[in-house]
Amino acid sequence: MTTPAAPERACARCPRALGRSCCEVDGGDQLATLTWADVDRISAAMSRPPRAFAEVEWLTPEDAQDYESRRPLYRGYFSRGPARLTLKRRAGACVFLERGRGCTLGEDVRPTPCLLYPFELWPDGSWSLQVDRFGSLEAARGAAGSSCLAVEEAGSMEDVLAAFSTTRDATAALGERLRGEVSAHRQAVRPAP
Repeated sequence: MTTPAAPERACARCPRALGRSCCEVDGGDQLATLTWADVDRISAAMSRPPRAFAEVEWLTPEDAQDYESRRPLYRGYFSRGPARLTLKRRAGACVFLERGRGCTLGEDVRPTPCLLYPFELWPDGSWSLQVDRFGSLEAARGAAGSSCLAVEEAGSMEDVLAAFSTTRDATAALGERLRGEVSAHRQAVRPAP
């Protein structure tokens, strides 16, 4: 007797259903904001220098201030200047994305913001989603920016949490981890990758 296959996760189905994943971005868009903790963890696990997978995006001081005001977990990130570390792109996608397979980084190595996606702490202290809900796969496919199959298929926040095999408590714990990594990041004096 064979065991039935587990249902395919929304992340694996997203590129087929929506035409791309959250690891693929439009021309001027950037991928996840990294902290030095993310960079060090990836560099050690992959035996690659930071410049192989991370790059700096320079923001205006106003854009950096706006970024922090909309994302409480990143407060203080730009205290040493408006430089944002991001994952590098190759052919419009994260350098660690293997199309058809997904992220080549293990969950213990992935950047904390990637593990948190699509959940985000809002300025009012509530957890919500950092992507819009378009109401249909067709509308999500045609939308500029990020869309998420799990969000489109879900009827509630609990459904989205279940689609990512997580809970509110686990999401909040990842948020606290990111807050700690951002705190260490703003204290680090390091050259850009």
